[in-house]
Amino acid sequence: MKEAEIRPQDLFKQYLALAREDAETFFDFGRFVNVACPACGSVPSRPAFEKYGFQYVVCDHCGSLYNSPRPTPEMFEDYYKKGKAVEFWGSDFYRVTAESRREKMFRPRAELIAQLVKDQGGAARGTFLDIGSGYGIFGEEMRRLGCFEQVVGVEPSPGLAEICRGKGFEVIEKYAEDLSAEDADCRVAAAFEVLEHVFDPYTFLSGVRRVLKENGLLVFTTLTISGFDLQVLWQESNSIHPPHHINLLSVEGLQAVVERSGFELVELSTPGKLDIDIVSNALKDNPDLQLPGFVSYLLHHRGEKTRTEFQQFLQNHCLSSHVRVIARKRMVA
Repeated sequence: MKEAEIRPQDLFKQYLALAREDAETFFDFGRFVNVACPACGSVPSRPAFEKYGFQYVVCDHCGSLYNSPRPTPEMFEDYYKKGKAVEFWGSDFYRVTAESRREKMFRPRAELIAQLVKDQGGAARGTFLDIGSGYGIFGEEMRRLGCFEQVVGVEPSPGLAEICRGKGFEVIEKYAEDLSAEDADCRVAAAFEVLEHVFDPYTFLSGVRRVLKENGLLVFTTLTISGFDLQVLWQESNSIHPPHHINLLSVEGLQAVVERSGFELVELSTPGKLDIDIVSNALKDNPDLQLPGFVSYLLHHRGEKTRTEFQQFLQNHCLSSHVRVIARKRMVA
């Protein structure tokens, strides 16, 4: 898989330009609030960089990168209803990339969850919760596999919620943080590329935990600052773009927030395939980009075989920036 297959550069650049415009004009920086590390809860941190007026810091304890001070939850709620970049992503960008993402991302993820159910010896039963269901493409893939009696979406956007209902899904029109035990009772929940956006990952995960059955599973993906392309590109990375990506948790930070949210970590892996491609594309866009000597040598003097094997090394050692977490609801004694 190549970056352009799921993130066409012309469209992505339009999206980033709109995100930058939103960041500079939409938020009242004087009302931002300081936060502790959204991963481990630790307070001590050191400045990292500023991007579009948003300050990023690194946690002294777990090494997570996060935005602080940051907009309040109310600011984010208003922004995600009215932001130009949000509208563009939900219309132009997603419409163009939907089927490619179905094939390259959503279908393999659905098959992973189907295998999890099979490994547990479960027949098709219970409810599956798709958090941040968007256009319902992932829900369609889960329904096609028939692993659950019911597939339910959680989608706070009224427009997207209506699209999912039009595809025959029940939708809970709430933020995950606001879920209660009465909203659902599910065996498995999934949240893909959501954690990096939310005001407080701990509150988000705690909300999901409330709607899971005993020993229920949560599968989520996000970006990790432990990953190669984010470490190499740092503030120049297009994957770090406020106001959308404000939590880039480290592998250690992800372990911490999963456990303190009431989950037992089952698996943490980095199956990402794009680190080398992303760095290479960044260099093509900006030939003056200063890269570490080793990375420059790798890109300029080694062939596709070496790059492929190096990407596999990153995957095998939790060093890719795309991370997948499987966690089980831990029962309180």
